[in-house]
Amino acid sequence: MSLRWKITLVTTVSVFMALLVSALLVRQMINTSEEQRLRTEATVSLQQAVKILGETGISVLGATVNDPNLPRQAREAARAGDVVTYRGTLEGVPVIFAAAPVELGSQPAVLSLSVSWANSLQVRTNMDTALFWAGIATLFVVSALGILVASRLVRRLADGAHAARAIAAGQRHIVVEEAIGPPFGGKDEVDEFAAAVDVMAAELTAKIAAEQRFTADLAHELRTPLTGLVTAASLLPPSRPTELVQDRVAKLRTLIEDLLEVSRLESGTESIELVATDLDACVRGIISRIRDHCPDQCASLVLELDASGSVVWLEPRRLERILENLVRNALTHGEGHVLVRSSAGRLEVVDHGPGFPPSILETGPERFVSKGGGIGLGLTIACGQAAAMGARVSLSNTPGARITLDFTDAALPRPIPAPANQSLTA
Repeated sequence: MSLRWKITLVTTVSVFMALLVSALLVRQMINTSEEQRLRTEATVSLQQAVKILGETGISVLGATVNDPNLPRQAREAARAGDVVTYRGTLEGVPVIFAAAPVELGSQPAVLSLSVSWANSLQVRTNMDTALFWAGIATLFVVSALGILVASRLVRRLADGAHAARAIAAGQRHIVVEEAIGPPFGGKDEVDEFAAAVDVMAAELTAKIAAEQRFTADLAHELRTPLTGLVTAASLLPPSRPTELVQDRVAKLRTLIEDLLEVSRLESGTESIELVATDLDACVRGIISRIRDHCPDQCASLVLELDASGSVVWLEPRRLERILENLVRNALTHGEGHVLVRSSAGRLEVVDHGPGFPPSILETGPERFVSKGGGIGLGLTIACGQAAAMGARVSLSNTPGARITLDFTDAALPRPIPAPANQSLTA
């Protein structure tokens, strides 16, 4: 149940309970007051009748001596010397009896009369009807106001959530407090929450920007001395130490190139040129080149292509970069054979290792965080390149690590058609 209907339901139930209790209290108060009025009226009339009977011997005002219809409890109380009133019925009509002791000659008797309650009951019925319709009208008006207020509140919260998701997706210019719109009057807790989210987003944006600048600056600064280091390493005489130095220099060069690539992806300056590509043919060519580069490591690499005829929009160069990183990670950190599998518009890389840690599954890949204790640039670059092409990336453990690339999203970036003389397959 949405927040709108929860607020409306709570408001409606609260108003209904308040109206019900109020109506019962008013009804009881009016009923008690009317009964007291009738008892007083009956007592006053009886006192007049007793006085007239004593002076003239004539029974007036409808008073009756020793009335057989007088309830036994009232008759006994009157014979005891009390003036009593008693609620009862007379010929099926509710009445208030009033009885008092009198002397007829030397014989004691009871003089009584009754006052009808029928008119009072009709008044109470009319009052119940009025209370009922007044309650229905009040309930309708209050519920409508509750729905209006709740709808406005829920809409502002939904707009805030949409703005927060847009900020998380990279649209840093959005201000949540402006996106939710103004309240009915003044500022409320939603505005305070939105302002807090904006402050948090601004702080995180500043930290992310500073981190990205640091990464880019570091990579650029290291690139210049690295160039001289590569040149110097290539001039060393052939020997085992030379091989070790050249190997370490090559790894350092790869790391710096990865840092520069991450910086370009995060800055959003990459230009995308998508072409319609046969997925199976493209993947088959890429895996063949990967096997040529490192045949020993790729001995456990298994290829299962089942997307025959599936044409997707992608950039083969970027897909090759993605598969290189994913396959290298799977071979390095996984266990057993590594499976590259395709289906209509989808591509999966699966290993049989311990899988991704919960932090990566929850928040996605991060630089310098990986499932195998590495620096995490390979997975970050792969996901960044996939996002640049508009593909959806999902990570799971089923068991082992499974990475799925989905190219079937209808929200892919608008592709740039390939030239007429360009092949559509890798």
